[in-house]
Amino acid sequence: MTETQSMRDKLMHEFTENYMQKLFYFCLKKTGESYEAEELTQDIALNILSALDGGTLPESFSAWVWQIARNRYSVWADKKHRRAEAFTGNDIGDYELEDESDNIADEMIHSDELSLLRRELAFISEEHRNIVVAYYIEDRRVEDIAKSLSLPKGTVTSKLYRARKILKEGMNMAREFGIKSYKPEDVNFVSSGAQPSNLPWRVITRKIPKNILLQASNNPSTIEELSMELGIAMPYMEEEVKILEEATLLKKAGDKYITDFFIADKECQLDTYGVMRQGSKQRSELIDGIITDKLPEIRALGIASDNVSDNILKWYLTIALVDWCVERVEGHTYDWHETRANGENWGIKGYEAVKLPEKIFVGHNGCGNRANMFWTYKIGDYGMWNQVGEPDDMNISTLLGDIYRNKRNISTLNENERVVWGKIDDKYARADEQGNVFFDIIVMTKAQQRALIDMLYAHPDFDRVVANLQDAFGGIVEILKRYGHEVLHKQLNYIASGELLYARMMTVHDNVENGKLQIPENVQKSTAGMHLIIE
Repeated sequence: MTETQSMRDKLMHEFTENYMQKLFYFCLKKTGESYEAEELTQDIALNILSALDGGTLPESFSAWVWQIARNRYSVWADKKHRRAEAFTGNDIGDYELEDESDNIADEMIHSDELSLLRRELAFISEEHRNIVVAYYIEDRRVEDIAKSLSLPKGTVTSKLYRARKILKEGMNMAREFGIKSYKPEDVNFVSSGAQPSNLPWRVITRKIPKNILLQASNNPSTIEELSMELGIAMPYMEEEVKILEEATLLKKAGDKYITDFFIADKECQLDTYGVMRQGSKQRSELIDGIITDKLPEIRALGIASDNVSDNILKWYLTIALVDWCVERVEGHTYDWHETRANGENWGIKGYEAVKLPEKIFVGHNGCGNRANMFWTYKIGDYGMWNQVGEPDDMNISTLLGDIYRNKRNISTLNENERVVWGKIDDKYARADEQGNVFFDIIVMTKAQQRALIDMLYAHPDFDRVVANLQDAFGGIVEILKRYGHEVLHKQLNYIASGELLYARMMTVHDNVENGKLQIPENVQKSTAGMHLIIE
């Protein structure tokens, strides 16, 4: 078999396999009658197969097929026209289905471009998409579309014309989805403030909203651009964007959207980390020196029983002292700058996944009420994140506070309180054989806490730590200005204040390394950083 014969047979096979059904629908649209469509399809097929058998090898097979189809339809229409005039005097328009697409290049419905048309329908705006789908896919008349959308016919015609141009431009583009379409990135979030509606967390747990926010961070983007980057069709992207906009996480600017809070990318986080590490060794030594000097006076306050070792007490004081120093930094704030649309005032920050030189996160979780609040510093290294486990029941805080306040013996507990005690015993407190309770966590009244803070404020090195953090704060603000879009600059103090809390874990690391803090021998039984504040 010659190369020419092989190519001819290949094209014949491709035509019969891939074009016959599409040709039938083309003919059905043109003729409006199935039996006439079948005849016209056979006529077109005969002309194509005869030409191939005669040695024709077109350079562009698809274009050639559809050119023959249009030519044979013109012959059919001309014959139909002449027959109609001969018998009734009517025009061919009375016999054809209304086809308002005559001014559109017929290749719009060609088989080899149907996939491109469908692709572009996924990236055209809703106002145009609905009309195009109704007209081309559902085969509805302009009058019907106008009526269903409560629009003037002229408006539908105008939008359809505009949509045709957009679709044709798109079909001629070599579109490529962005990296996030096949490699979604991870974003971590930190929030503050009261969140009774469970915002922002109920809308940012999935990969899609995370990557929308990451893509639009410092980068105003249209819905089409977001769709291309994430590889998500616009009907779905429009819904996701609307949810994020209503949650006040995305902000619209013209026809584009920008993330309405700061997401620190990898480079920003590395730069911020560098600023925080510049004076950290000196800061850590000063903090340990303050605590060591004041430890006897702190013990005298009575906030830690003999069950709480100096080492465990220093774990709490090290982290807490960082917090109290941060609060004295000028410009520091944990308050969001404006009220949300739903009346809430929570704040949020985002962090692109990055590998920093060390683990730098320490959380601070609370459980209880104003009269009895159990706080846990969540230490992000040395396997100490969970330790003995933080309370998940505010009754624990309430009972601990009542036992401490009233010096209650275990024998006085009622049946319900004994159930709660079962969650406390040998974790946060324990009882001796006589039923007397000894606490394994730090417990203090708000007055004792105030006295503790004032005691540490009075140390001559306290202001040196604050000055150290003030320098870091200024450096971080400058970094954030450089990385953040100007619409986010009103948030810089809020963001920078949170970044200062890197000093918690850095100080822990420094003072473990220099032997000032010891990692608990049994981490699973440790209560380091746990404390109860009562009224």
